[in-house]
Amino acid sequence: MADILITGGLVGTQDAERRVFADGAVAIEGNRIVAIGPREEVEAAHSAARVIDARGKIVAPGFICTHTHMPSVVGHNMPVDFSKFRSFMDLLTKWWWPDVEEQTTLEGIYWTSLWAAGKMLKTGTTTVCDMVEAPSVVDGCLDKTAEAIEKLGSRAVVCYESTERLSQENAEAGIQENVRFFKARQALSESRVTGRIGVHTAFTASEEMLRRVRGLATDLGAGLVIHVAEVPPPMLVEKYGRTAPVVLRDTGFLGPDVLAVHCIHMEPEEIALWKEYDVKVSHTPMSNMLGGSGVAPVADMLDQGITVSLGHDCFFTLDIFQYVRMAFLLHKVHHHNPGLIPSFQAIDLATTNAARALQMEKEIGSLEVGKKADLIIIKPNQPSPLLPQLFYDTLINDVDGADVETVLVDGQAVVEDGRLVHVDEEEVHHRVVEETTALWQRAGAIT
Repeated sequence: MADILITGGLVGTQDAERRVFADGAVAIEGNRIVAIGPREEVEAAHSAARVIDARGKIVAPGFICTHTHMPSVVGHNMPVDFSKFRSFMDLLTKWWWPDVEEQTTLEGIYWTSLWAAGKMLKTGTTTVCDMVEAPSVVDGCLDKTAEAIEKLGSRAVVCYESTERLSQENAEAGIQENVRFFKARQALSESRVTGRIGVHTAFTASEEMLRRVRGLATDLGAGLVIHVAEVPPPMLVEKYGRTAPVVLRDTGFLGPDVLAVHCIHMEPEEIALWKEYDVKVSHTPMSNMLGGSGVAPVADMLDQGITVSLGHDCFFTLDIFQYVRMAFLLHKVHHHNPGLIPSFQAIDLATTNAARALQMEKEIGSLEVGKKADLIIIKPNQPSPLLPQLFYDTLINDVDGADVETVLVDGQAVVEDGRLVHVDEEEVHHRVVEETTALWQRAGAIT
């Protein structure tokens, strides 16, 4: 007997065959999917303690955000005079680093992560890869993120952004926090929160640090996360005589366990390195726009079979559907080609590609027997009938995160009727506003 039976919906599996069932069903036992297919077949083979009627709704895999900084939501609406900034590096050095990252506290990490992950969960993101930036409170900071994720019931891959921009001692503290957290989470069975090792950039790390971190990741079996080619190449060339992708190759950093974020200023020969080493990419279209950083060559990467996923950096809305839509549209206008990134490929960025980018494709990213029961049920408001052949177009054209009605992670309902199950949303909102206000005061943005 199954624990949960979801019946009657338009079920999009995102499996290798991209099967979509017009009148489908999903059976769940524990935290795994045990059956998926036409409703009559699944119902004939499985009864359940709880039946969810999904008629008139869409059932899809939980979406995955492969790059964000959840404590950074304190930067939303921060009263800043942007007229004084002339470049992305101005944004970092004159605002972000001193007024946001260095003002972040452990308590702030918990409440902002709870709020941000909750907002994402309600809008269909069941897994997030988060990189914490908090150089003033490195030790134990990742535990605060894990505490928030576990409270919500969602899933996350978490790392700390180790960097030498302040000092080698601060970099070492960040590396040790990553290693400690990875080992601690690896020791747990069936944990929804796992670790990686994060590095800020090649620009803010020495070659010695890059080599050391690569060695640690290899020894531990931990993946790596790093921002790459977000700033113009001359900055790296001035420091190293080479661009960031080449520096990473020369230090032995590259490999299939590397998640490279942004990847904007990439030449064809550097994209070829990503293909050669099977480097995964997290594309962040909106934050790239905010920084005036440029448009990543995502269409070229996809054409070459590079795994490209989707992140949002925790700027603007946290609704993953808006980022999918942005990726769907941006490259069409950038290349003057409406045929680029069709709707199914845009959805891949936040599902199957994203799971592969985190090396979790055997567990999440699609609805298949044996995989984790991470799924969303959407009540769309669209002008067309719900047809299997329109599954992807409907998600792109008509669905927003607010249309997500029910969310399951590990076979457990974590959002029902559009509300978080395990937290008091009003309390979380109150506390995150308190933390944001306090940080703005510390930064001198308000009195």
